[in-house]
Amino acid sequence: MTLSSRRPPVVARLAAFWKQQFLSRRPTILWLGLLLLATVVFYWRILLTRQFSLLTDSEGVSQSYSWLRFWVVSIRHGTLPLWDPYTLAGHSFAGEMQTAAFYPLHLLLAIFPLNRHGLLSPNLYHCWFAFTHFLGACFMFALARELKLTRFAAFLAGICFSLGGFVGRVPWPHMFESSIWLPLLFLFFLRAISALETRRAVLHSAIAGLMLGLSILAGGMHVVILQVLVVLSAGAYHAFAGESRAAWRRALLATAVLLIVGFAAGAVQLLPSMEYSQQAIRFLGRAGALPAAETIPYQDLSDALWPNGFVAMLIPQAFNGVAGSGEVINPYLGVFPLLLAVLGINGNWTHRWVRYLTLLAIAGLLYSLGAFSLLHGVLYAIVPRLWMAREPARALYVVDFAAAILVGFGLDSLVSPAFRLRASTTLNRILAGIVIACGAGFLVPALYGKPELNLWVSFSILLIFLSYALFLYVARGNTGRAARLLVVALVLFDLSAFDWTARNLLDLSRTGVNHLDRLLSTRGAVAFLQSRPGLFRVEVGTDPKPNIADSFAIQTTSAAGVTAPIDFVRLRVHPQLLNVRYRLAPAASAEPGALYQDAGWKVYEKSNALPRAWLVHAAIVEPSPERALAQIESPGFDPAQTAVLDDLAPLEPPLQGAAESVTFLAFEPNHMEVDVVTASKGMLVISEMVYPGWYAAVNGQPARIHRADAGLRGIALPAGQSRVTLRYAPRSVYMGGALTLLAFLAVGVAWSGAAPHAAKRTALDS
Repeated sequence: MTLSSRRPPVVARLAAFWKQQFLSRRPTILWLGLLLLATVVFYWRILLTRQFSLLTDSEGVSQSYSWLRFWVVSIRHGTLPLWDPYTLAGHSFAGEMQTAAFYPLHLLLAIFPLNRHGLLSPNLYHCWFAFTHFLGACFMFALARELKLTRFAAFLAGICFSLGGFVGRVPWPHMFESSIWLPLLFLFFLRAISALETRRAVLHSAIAGLMLGLSILAGGMHVVILQVLVVLSAGAYHAFAGESRAAWRRALLATAVLLIVGFAAGAVQLLPSMEYSQQAIRFLGRAGALPAAETIPYQDLSDALWPNGFVAMLIPQAFNGVAGSGEVINPYLGVFPLLLAVLGINGNWTHRWVRYLTLLAIAGLLYSLGAFSLLHGVLYAIVPRLWMAREPARALYVVDFAAAILVGFGLDSLVSPAFRLRASTTLNRILAGIVIACGAGFLVPALYGKPELNLWVSFSILLIFLSYALFLYVARGNTGRAARLLVVALVLFDLSAFDWTARNLLDLSRTGVNHLDRLLSTRGAVAFLQSRPGLFRVEVGTDPKPNIADSFAIQTTSAAGVTAPIDFVRLRVHPQLLNVRYRLAPAASAEPGALYQDAGWKVYEKSNALPRAWLVHAAIVEPSPERALAQIESPGFDPAQTAVLDDLAPLEPPLQGAAESVTFLAFEPNHMEVDVVTASKGMLVISEMVYPGWYAAVNGQPARIHRADAGLRGIALPAGQSRVTLRYAPRSVYMGGALTLLAFLAVGVAWSGAAPHAAKRTALDS
């Protein structure tokens, strides 16, 4: 036997296998490239010009944009962004989930330098926005391929999911960053429940759990709850459809592993958020406020889709664009995709997952009706903590998820050789009737001038005409490149027309307020404040408040989120206790005596502010924070001389004429150091909010942090010179971090061990 006739070694077979895998995936890589191109074209306003921006509204600038700046600066300085010293007189940045303090993909943003204003470049922010949507499209492409759809159908499903509907229109980054992970989560869950080997089922379930963990780390808890409901319903559906004990066991195993790994993977965010919810108040707008851990009353869950909102799935601006109450995200995926979704259901009803996705979409629509829907009320009553997904209308997320996949099924049905459209078919009669009705909608106002037709409604009618014409064109056998190009062009044209996430800066300058410009207009006042000596806080005396705190590292009593620590809420009416020395006000303020003034802003000094830390030698013991606040507000009480403490502390009267001093040696987000000189035993009161996870040491020895003056930190000191060190090292973060790291490492090791084994087995079999 010659050498050449011998069987090649395993290494050569593995190399050949991976080369074959790469070559076989070249078409997929091409389609992903086309998805990238489609994303760039779709977001041409913010990517290819400087005339439009996402950063114009108050909420977007003061929340995600400013939070990202604080996050990036912290990371680049080698500091974990755990505690935010600049907002709400200091509060937990990691505990407020929307800040996405542990979302790993944000590390990409830390690579790029800040702009000349010390902020994130708006262009970088826009690129990140588009990149996230591109990832969402890729993930949906992968799921569609897993369901055996063609690449073109998967491509269209990705576009519809990520550029239309909920994901394409939700304005809050933490929400759409969480939203994009559901396709991958569902993909691996499907693999888990269909795996023949228990080991592979567990591995795929664990990978799906990591996807859920990433969704948690992105900060969109409302979205996470909906994703868990999708998993639970899909597992139950698989078990019932399987009609065997094995199907039940596999579904239960896959669901349990997914949820356990998902919790562990997101634990570094979940545990601090659970801790924070016990210490904070949630603001509910007109409904008021209540403790963050308390169940939201049913009557306050009022943001819901109205029944007429169903029409918005076909005509987005029907009923003047009012589809519901509160924060309702338009579920519109486009006219032609809606037709394809109907075709997908009609032509693939025997497919088990088409049936599930149809039921999921119907259930999501019913739930999104809120108080109109029995389903919403029953689930609110029986599903633990479902009230955390406060807005029922956000269930439109799962509707659009299901519909995007059904679009892919519909496209494959439409272009298949088996599809035949006859003039007499029920479907064609219905579509023709809709087109005729739309034609009448055009013709009647044109002839009689009444009723007046909204321009956007007119545009939707035009899209209905075009969609029907394209449907007929493809249904008659035109399925080549020209037809595909027309399909993609019409869908992008349709979705782009109703995409109003970016604002025209020129129009805004004439008719509204650009809140990024408003933030930048504070730079002069900020420079003045930064030149002032010592530690102090600033009160921002205008609404909406520009977030100079996280944007320019100015310590304030302001915030941009929907929660606030309970202790801060109690003390905010006593700014002197919070070391508020300055107030920032608009230049139009009529109050005299400004220390600084420019074209936009004035800065005033407040004379009654206490320092950041001071010494007292007398105390009143009052464990109740509410009664402690009453003591502070009693006539004649002087917080500079007496502290209200939660427990006894060894204090001595001050020595007459003895010199005492308090000097800050270091003040950092998670650490501070104070040098104190006192002639007798005293209490150091620091104007920082008391919060779990802060630890104190006096001369290197652990010391208790008392609740002083209803929410500040108090530390008992001996006579003489003391070095007081405080550090923020929350157990919730470190325990959660250990769980998260363990989850990702364990699943990564399991996957890396399984992948070569599978490749080797495939190569040997070949």
